[in-house]
Amino acid sequence: MKDVSNSNSVNRSHGVNRSHGVNLSNSVNGSYGVNWSNGINESEGVTRSNGINWSGGVTRSNGINESEGVNLSYGVNRSHGVSRAIFLEGKKSAPTIFGKEVSEERFEEVLNKIKELTGSWKPTYTNAFKLYNAEGKTWKNVDATKIKATPESEAWLDMPVLALEYIRSLPEFDADIFFAVTGIKPNQKKETIKIGDYEFYKDDVEKRLNGLKPIV
Repeated sequence: MKDVSNSNSVNRSHGVNRSHGVNLSNSVNGSYGVNWSNGINESEGVTRSNGINWSGGVTRSNGINESEGVNLSYGVNRSHGVSRAIFLEGKKSAPTIFGKEVSEERFEEVLNKIKELTGSWKPTYTNAFKLYNAEGKTWKNVDATKIKATPESEAWLDMPVLALEYIRSLPEFDADIFFAVTGIKPNQKKETIKIGDYEFYKDDVEKRLNGLKPIV
């Protein structure tokens, strides 16, 4: 398969790099976004890690089970938002928005609204899905050697405008944090245009229209 390179026992896995397509990884099953990792099952966004099960957002960690957001840790079970921990059980998440602690209800309200406004859109840190679309949405036709990283400054630039405006309207919004994460600069005193019942920043709309062919 063109999308699998230097890998063993790889089954139903996507976006594994030096891999959608899996490279230098072993015993990977039902997993996404796995890089330089071994023994991964039902997990997403794993890099340079081993022995990961039903977990997401794991980097440079070992022995992780049913956990999310784990960094530089060892032996973590059923925990959230973990960094530099050795043997940890049941750490609960402390929901925050732009670094400010909020209630579970507020967190769910904002997260659900962002999901609604972004739909299927996600920030893209590689060109893998562009290649996937170009190859008729068939992963086996994708040449993994063509998968390249997307600069962080570009990964978020095509965020849907309504989602972008909603995030900027949050009382918790912090322009410095938003810029550090997304590379999107705060819009202050910028020209706006109205489309239907909504008002948008003009440069955001123009950025997303760039390259589209006009309807004649």
